[in-house]
Amino acid sequence: MDYRKYARKLIGYMIENEQAFKFCHRDISEIARGECAVLIYLMDGDGVNASEISQRFDINTSRVAAVLNTLSKKGYIQRIVDPLDKRKIKVFITDKGKAFAREKQKEIEAYFGHLLECLGEEDTKEYLRLSLKINQIIKDLK
Repeated sequence: MDYRKYARKLIGYMIENEQAFKFCHRDISEIARGECAVLIYLMDGDGVNASEISQRFDINTSRVAAVLNTLSKKGYIQRIVDPLDKRKIKVFITDKGKAFAREKQKEIEAYFGHLLECLGEEDTKEYLRLSLKINQIIKDLK
């Protein structure tokens, strides 16, 4: 089997998908790129530091700092000095940030819910199975 030929097709599909997602719903790219993803991550925890965010999303610390500065200006997060270690600053999501993240999450879930509904149950399950497998292979290759 010529896997390079299929790789070219896959790359083409990925580019088309990215363009379609941006065209159909701009907020979808936001959730994966930065602010919304960080807010949703913060909703699950009890405060994290910037290095944890950097590791979780595999982005450099300067990008994390930029995202956190933007979220702070919008009133979506609060930075608090860790009482156990004064050198560390923990990041917490505010009530305003939680409300914003929940709303965006609902919008995106509705969009993808519709997309998966169009695929049908069998194809949706197969798509999710293959996506999980691909994600695991990518992790193993790192």
